[in-house]
Amino acid sequence: MSNRARNDSGKYTDKLTEQDVLKAFDYETTPEEPMLTATEITDALAEHFDIEVSSQTVRRRLGEMEDAGIVASKKFGASAVGWTALVGPRLADDVAAEADRRLEEEEFVSLDEV
Repeated sequence: MSNRARNDSGKYTDKLTEQDVLKAFDYETTPEEPMLTATEITDALAEHFDIEVSSQTVRRRLGEMEDAGIVASKKFGASAVGWTALVGPRLADDVAAEADRRLEEEEFVSLDEV
């Protein structure tokens, strides 16, 4: 397994990004189960985004993200650690641009109307 992540076009990048990890939380967590292990995140990255990295790489990135206040951890037992995202992933540039366009043109519906 490689220690390098792949971007959306399949090319290798130098490191696993915060956005990659946050996207894994977005796909795999639920309100009932908001925490993931580093191994679950590693598996989610491979399954959903074709990003092949080691659990060690994921743990290192999670530690950096915890220091930045982006994720939080909780120890369970002697060695198990669960992680939860404190923020959501950033929207892709094209999605953000479309959302901004709709907001400017008032093409939106409030949640109360849905």
